[in-house]
Amino acid sequence: MEASLKIRRARRRDFEQVRTLLGASAPAVRAEKKRFRRLVSTLREDLYLAERERDATVVGLAVVAYARGLGPPTAVIRRLLAPSSTATQLLLDSACARAAARGCARIEVQLEDGSLVEQLRETGWADGPRTLARGVPGPALEEAS
Repeated sequence: MEASLKIRRARRRDFEQVRTLLGASAPAVRAEKKRFRRLVSTLREDLYLAERERDATVVGLAVVAYARGLGPPTAVIRRLLAPSSTATQLLLDSACARAAARGCARIEVQLEDGSLVEQLRETGWADGPRTLARGVPGPALEEAS
């Protein structure tokens, strides 16, 4: 039986737990700490954590960016990392609830895991405009060619 999970917004003190979840092995550099502090304090993005209630271990995360512009306000889940379907569903439900509270008309998910894409399609998610990606032109791309 899976441990009971709760979803909450990340705080600054969660930095090391998030790094552990992401598999970081090298010591953190100052720039990483700074980026994390900005992520958890900005109003344009939210970082949600799935946490085991019994020992407060972080087992999943979702990064949600809020886009306002020419189209309807949209929440975009930029990163979703969860070990189980329960954690995934809880993170998605929390992101949807927060998007609705912020007045977003739609929510989109950017995924790299093909199996999760198929699972979400089966539960009513459809292909959206932000599902394609390409490299950014720059020095690294020019050197490779």
